[in-house]
Amino acid sequence: MPAFSPARIIGSLFNGMSLVAPGLAGRIAFYLFGFPLRKKVKPQESQFLATADLHYEQINGNKIAVYHWGFRGPVILLAHGWESHAGRWRKIAPPLVQAGFQVVAVDAPAHGRSSGRHFTMVRYAEVLRVIFQRYGRVDAFIGHSVGGSAGIWAMGTLSPALRPRQAVILAAFSSLEYIMANARKMVGASPALMTAMETEIIRRFGQGIPYFSLTRQAGKLEAVEALLVHDRHDKVTAYTESQYLHAAWAGSRLHETEGFGHGLTAPAVLETVLEFVHEDIVV
Repeated sequence: MPAFSPARIIGSLFNGMSLVAPGLAGRIAFYLFGFPLRKKVKPQESQFLATADLHYEQINGNKIAVYHWGFRGPVILLAHGWESHAGRWRKIAPPLVQAGFQVVAVDAPAHGRSSGRHFTMVRYAEVLRVIFQRYGRVDAFIGHSVGGSAGIWAMGTLSPALRPRQAVILAAFSSLEYIMANARKMVGASPALMTAMETEIIRRFGQGIPYFSLTRQAGKLEAVEALLVHDRHDKVTAYTESQYLHAAWAGSRLHETEGFGHGLTAPAVLETVLEFVHEDIVV
């Protein structure tokens, strides 16, 4: 990254602030780090979302948009990634409904039609946890990027009886430490600034960065049949992150792709996912 990129300039300002006012630096940096931009919905995504039954759930102070297609058969819950929305599922939801599934998708806090300005993986996981509980037992979960990581965290906090039978995790990360390390590199954060941010995380959640390990949660999910999909050349989340999850998740399968990027919306990926969810769920 160029030495004088906007991210580096902001990082330098916060590095200085962390030396004189670490508490303030940690709070502001934490807020900015979880401040997503709401992307404009593409026409084809808008058309797809218009076919859903849309309602809102009040969850932990946020008004969460919940989309529902199909009203018979096993339920599949979909969770999008950072700065995305439920419209990203326009290629996979219709064939799932045609195959006899119900499809439920959410807009994460501060994304899409859901309320809020600030986002964290933990807040997203709390939303997914409530949705899992309200639908009784979801048969399968499909999550992309931070949606996959949040889903792993949510499933790990559920009672075994409420965990889905299957999970498809697309290009997810394995720990908050990985995300923080990437952020540190992006802005050139100093050790003092990183300490200030961790102090703020502890203040808010009662736990430090190492606590938020998705591999630890994955270790609880041996009864959930899992398919982990990751492109070897993913430039957003390193392929090794899914390798770590695969090693921790007993019985999981790791499906490597080549040239499909972080989004993983290629027809070949969709076919793999559809084949997987058809294997053991009787519709």
